Amino acid sequence: MAKFEVRLHKRALKYYRKSVEKTRKALTEDFTLLEDNPFYYPGKIKQLKGHAGLYRIENACLRSVYWIDPKEKIVHVILILPRGDVYKKLD
Repeated sequence: MAKFEVRLHKRALKYYRKSVEKTRKALTEDFTLLEDNPFYYPGKIKQLKGHAGLYRIENACLRSVYWIDPKEKIVHVILILPRGDVYKKLD
């Protein structure tokens, strides 16, 4: 199975760059999981209810929200925020 490419959009990239090293390392590990299979990973990846085509990957208190382009094999990470803030930004 071919790997996916993970692309961080402007807002997600800004959060990633401002994060402390420990957080960046954890997020990078999440993005490695997304390269292998962005659709499902038990306990970490879920499709968002009420937001067609959006998924989230969980990392402690952070949530990364993304959508998938299966034809191009690209995962577009659109948001990385703390759990309480990310869902407010989606509504």
